Amino acid sequence: MRKGIDIRIVAGLCLLSLLSLSAYAASSRSAVGSWKLDLTKSSFGKMTPPKLELLTVTVDEPDKLQWKLTGASADGKTYFSSYNGAVDGKEHAMVSSEQGATIAYSRTAPGGVSWVTKDKSGKVIETGTSQLSPDGSTLTLKGTVETGNRKDNFVSVFQRTQ
Repeated sequence: MRKGIDIRIVAGLCLLSLLSLSAYAASSRSAVGSWKLDLTKSSFGKMTPPKLELLTVTVDEPDKLQWKLTGASADGKTYFSSYNGAVDGKEHAMVSSEQGATIAYSRTAPGGVSWVTKDKSGKVIETGTSQLSPDGSTLTLKGTVETGNRKDNFVSVFQRTQ
């Protein structure tokens, strides 16, 4: 009888481990893919909305992000930004049309991050959070942009294209 009890305990522990792994996999959604800004679902306060924004996320790991954003402003001027680095709450260089910008990322709920962007003088120019929808098809960025003495809130809703 002793062996029968041990086998059931081991089988039960294996089942619990598999269930734990399944629960973890279901909760760790990834934003890796291609995304397009949905202007009809986004809002930009008093800011002029862009004509277009495309986002490509190539790495979305608990401690690392890699992405590239390209866009066109309302007047047709193109812009870009990209990041390839740590998610550790510390400032890191960001490549962008806005030379000298830094960004600090921290993890929030599964699939989400918060960030603080500073210009080359060290002034905070943007704060925000992102969240991936439970089905992984929508990426929502919410934040505040600071220009001069003015603060504007935005909600950018991206739909997965790939």
